[in-house]
Amino acid sequence: MILRPLFGAAVSLCAGALPTLAETASYDKVISSVTLSFSDDGSADRAVLVANSDAGADLYIYRGVDNDGDKPLQPALVKKDIAWNGAVWGQRPSLDANSKGSLVVKSENDAIGRDRWSQTMTIVYRNNEFLVAGLSYEVRDTLDPKAGGNCDINFLTGKGTRNGKAIEAKFGAIKLIDWNDDKTPKECRF
Repeated sequence: MILRPLFGAAVSLCAGALPTLAETASYDKVISSVTLSFSDDGSADRAVLVANSDAGADLYIYRGVDNDGDKPLQPALVKKDIAWNGAVWGQRPSLDANSKGSLVVKSENDAIGRDRWSQTMTIVYRNNEFLVAGLSYEVRDTLDPKAGGNCDINFLTGKGTRNGKAIEAKFGAIKLIDWNDDKTPKECRF
């Protein structure tokens, strides 16, 4: 009996520290979250990855989470189906922040089938827009060691690599809200 009130208090404390998601998202569907700062002033921003009902994951980005006090937070951006979300370990997407303070969205299939892949998307905040600044992709065939390939593209500089060889092209940054799989450059298609 003593544990039940303590457990309830712990859940309340943890829930209060998290941002309020849009009505269609719920805390039991959160896959990953990360706190980072998109601006130079060091204010805290939060990104939350939430499972949707279509084997995908939606990204919620909140700005200034350390300044709102008791007000429910509203997302600055919601990007539906930012990543594929499988059903088992090795297929779950995740969020991270890199050393430059950019948001990193990782997705993969390293669990089922012969076609294994991993993708890392780097997101930055520039001129009041969330942009896809980089994309790394690797695919391999577990039965054919010669099949597959990899790419690493920096959309901001137009430089990258394909299968370890340097490439340059006019990529240009893509607004995150406009991103979809059709925007994947040919250099990352295998």
